[in-house]
Amino acid sequence: MDLPLALAALLLILLVLLAAPPAALLIALHLNRRHRLRRPRLTPPEPAAAALEPSAPAEEDEGGEDKRRRRRARRKQQQKQGGDGAASQAAGGVSHDALPPRPRFPLASVAGALQRRITARYDELARASQVQSLTIDQVHEFLSTLVDARDELLQKSENTRRSITIRKAMLSNSRNGRSSHDHLRLCQQVDKLEFEYERLKKDASIYHNLHEQLQLSSCYKLMEESNDEAEKRIREGAFAKGVRDTAFEELLAVEKKDNAFWRRDGKLRSISDSM
Repeated sequence: MDLPLALAALLLILLVLLAAPPAALLIALHLNRRHRLRRPRLTPPEPAAAALEPSAPAEEDEGGEDKRRRRRARRKQQQKQGGDGAASQAAGGVSHDALPPRPRFPLASVAGALQRRITARYDELARASQVQSLTIDQVHEFLSTLVDARDELLQKSENTRRSITIRKAMLSNSRNGRSSHDHLRLCQQVDKLEFEYERLKKDASIYHNLHEQLQLSSCYKLMEESNDEAEKRIREGAFAKGVRDTAFEELLAVEKKDNAFWRRDGKLRSISDSM
């Protein structure tokens, strides 16, 4: 009797074990389905909105570029207006004799050190004349520099002109029987010297232009007036010194050389009358 009961219990346990996995699987599937039903459904974005979203930064960049462009244009206009105002103020003030900007390559034929000195001095003069602080000493220094440049230009011009004359005379002389190579070499030298002479002429015109611009300044006129007064004082001082140094006997000897000295009332007088 106990054996059949034990077998029946064993069979029941086996049936329970065999039926448990399908039941657990069904329960899990049921729970998962309920969870999906409860979760809210996400809607995808609309195509139009998705297409507009990436273009928004581009529009912002274009708008920023337009703003920057307008800002730069406004800044340039303000700078131009400021420059025009400064120019009008300078034209309306006493700076009507202000020196213009120097040529880009002034006096290219002179030595490098002298050319740099001319450039520096003229830039200094132009800045001082723009702010109306030009002095006679500055004008005198620049004038001395221009005199050095003029002397160098004259010397180079004379040497170049003489060399051109000599080379052309050698070309025209057919008695030497020069070869074609020598003839070509002389022609090249003449062309080079003529080019150098033309450059010297351009530098001479630049020198005259600089000197004329300098003569228009008020400080140059004051310097000329002061130089004239100084020369006048020197001449007067030299004359007074010469008169003081001349002895009475020398003056008497000079007077005696004049025929009018020996006549008195139209009559010739003797030496005793003059003593």
